[in-house]
Amino acid sequence: MTPEADRGLTAYHGTDIVSARNLLRGAPLSTTEAAAQKIDGPPGFFLATEADDAIFFALRKAPSGVLEYQLSSNAVEQLRGAGAVYRPIPPGKAIKFLGYEFYIPLEAFDLFNRLRAAGEIVIVPAGV
Repeated sequence: MTPEADRGLTAYHGTDIVSARNLLRGAPLSTTEAAAQKIDGPPGFFLATEADDAIFFALRKAPSGVLEYQLSSNAVEQLRGAGAVYRPIPPGKAIKFLGYEFYIPLEAFDLFNRLRAAGEIVIVPAGV
């Protein structure tokens, strides 16, 4: 299943508690912070379509939290045009993920931040 053009995307991001609080308070995506927080995979920002998958990633950085991202269809379309990719989460050694990821490359961080400032991306605490 891919994000529907007319519905947007609701996805989740698991991270350490300090980063979660900062993001909720309006901190922009930062290439420097993304590099400092990277554990594996390519540099960028990752959103999981299933909250349980985001919980797995959050637990790797305990104490942690999970945030819900609500992206408008316009935001999804623009981010895809800037290189964001909707794809299966690569399998882990000891886990099979339930959903997909929306991967946002470093080059799209400025666009992501502008879309958030414009209200096209809303971040709230996940109800998990």
